[in-house]
Amino acid sequence: MSKPQAASLAPQTFRNPATRPAYKLSIDLIDTYKQINKVYYEQKAKRKSGKETGKADDKYDDENYDYIIKQQEAFGEGDRYTIIEKIGKGSFGQVVRAFDNSTNQECAIKIIKSKKPFTLQARTEIELLEQLKDKDQKDEHNVVRLINHFFFRGHQCLVFEMLSLNLYELLKNTQFRGVSLNLIRKFAKQILRALLFLSKPDVNIIHCDLKPENILLRSPRRSAIKVIDFGSSCKSDKKMYSYIQSRFYRSPEVMLGLQYTVAIDVWSLGCILVEMHTGEPLFAGSEQFDQMRKLIEVLGPVPNEMIEKSPVNNRSVFFDHTADGWKMKNPPKSSSSRGKYQLETRSLSEIIGADTGGPRGQRLNEDGHSPQHYAIFVDLVQKMLHYDPAERIKPADALRHPFITNGDAPAGGVSPPTSGQDDSKTRRSKSAPSNTRNERKSEDESRK
Repeated sequence: MSKPQAASLAPQTFRNPATRPAYKLSIDLIDTYKQINKVYYEQKAKRKSGKETGKADDKYDDENYDYIIKQQEAFGEGDRYTIIEKIGKGSFGQVVRAFDNSTNQECAIKIIKSKKPFTLQARTEIELLEQLKDKDQKDEHNVVRLINHFFFRGHQCLVFEMLSLNLYELLKNTQFRGVSLNLIRKFAKQILRALLFLSKPDVNIIHCDLKPENILLRSPRRSAIKVIDFGSSCKSDKKMYSYIQSRFYRSPEVMLGLQYTVAIDVWSLGCILVEMHTGEPLFAGSEQFDQMRKLIEVLGPVPNEMIEKSPVNNRSVFFDHTADGWKMKNPPKSSSSRGKYQLETRSLSEIIGADTGGPRGQRLNEDGHSPQHYAIFVDLVQKMLHYDPAERIKPADALRHPFITNGDAPAGGVSPPTSGQDDSKTRRSKSAPSNTRNERKSEDESRK
């Protein structure tokens, strides 16, 4: 009888060698890593996106981090507000007209974008507005009042009293013909009182973005106004930014990177007063080089002392140093000034039409618009547009200026400009050679 054969000790193969794990990992290694990387980076992008936007829920925001406005929507904690309509939009976010169900009054709600930098900036604005409200408890300094603030669905929200048209919208309503000197006087007095309040030692706030859009009528049938939008504002001793102010209203010290004070708001006001009468921005530069050129075209050369104190990176944008002193550069290739730089100089008196019946002669023989009335208006504006901020008229002094007090020149006439800037056609200055005054281009009046 034969012996049974011993069972084979060799392992049996139960699968195709091509499907073994070791083989698969070797052959498909690159595809495996690609898939791992894809999943990893998709998850990382989602985490990063959520962290940066700070969105409470994507369904409430559009692609620009703005809250999606819905009319008649209940808004805020406890549905306190009902949104009526959107009335404004800016880089910060949006403004809506709303109804406050707790007070039965309309209000304006500024809804900040849901991105963290905008939220942080809004919280700084809230701090300043709370301080202003505390220092102006009787509401007598022509500054907008913050009623409430809250965080809702990822958006910082600021609630304000409901105001009316801004001064730019008022200009539009005149077809950009401008308003009378009498109305400008009323506006100027109120804005100066606001600036005087802001400059008080216990307030000490620089607005940093004074322009027609940020001055609102309290009611469409009254000349009472309020200064709004403190989103770019700062304490004088705690400046956050070096390049501020909207371009048309930007002061020379800011353009040159110098230290700035509340005097930058006085500069902006001088620009605003002229624009409100002529209907056009006084200095409508298309970019920063063109803006400086337009200042020099009207006010003459920038003083050497200011240019020399300016950081190299700032002054080199505008000026070259020559044997004769500082000279305005030729326009850069990217500038709209390029190729059309020759332009006659203009004086404030010419722009305002002081001797010709106002802008385009439209105020000729109109009460309160005589050459004498225009002379004192030009005098005040010149003092507001002094290049040197230390010599620029202060709000308290401006409130005592004859244009503000009664509109009539004193018996001895208007004092000569203290700005060091003569308003004649034949200006000369040691600050720069006179031939630089001929390097001009045609003016771009487009509103950016």
